[in-house]
Amino acid sequence: MCDIIILEISRKVLPLGVYVVIGSFIIFDVLTGLLKAFKNNNIDSTILREGLLHKISEILVAIGSGLLPYGLAYVNFNIDLPILPVVATYICLMELVSSIENLCDVNPQLADFFGPYLKKIKDTQEKKE
Repeated sequence: MCDIIILEISRKVLPLGVYVVIGSFIIFDVLTGLLKAFKNNNIDSTILREGLLHKISEILVAIGSGLLPYGLAYVNFNIDLPILPVVATYICLMELVSSIENLCDVNPQLADFFGPYLKKIKDTQEKKE
């Protein structure tokens, strides 16, 4: 009986599909970043290490977001707060924008198409800061 409960909780806490999607976007961003660095002849271990730490922190935030509802239930704070889908969406969008920026640096034709949209996103972020 205990095994069934643990298995059910692990399925809910760690919905594998969500983490696969997040991981796919992260891997795509890493690959486009390496492509950009290769194109610019600028492969730097310090930048790679910093990027890796950022990616690991994103994964940890996603796992923590998946654990939060169960932690709240464990301490009898009965509120339905499914933040994992929101966090996953944010991470995927952030990685997609970063990937597009990298690809625009590699291919000027993509920059012509995506440039205005990326500029709008950056301008919006700068206004918030």
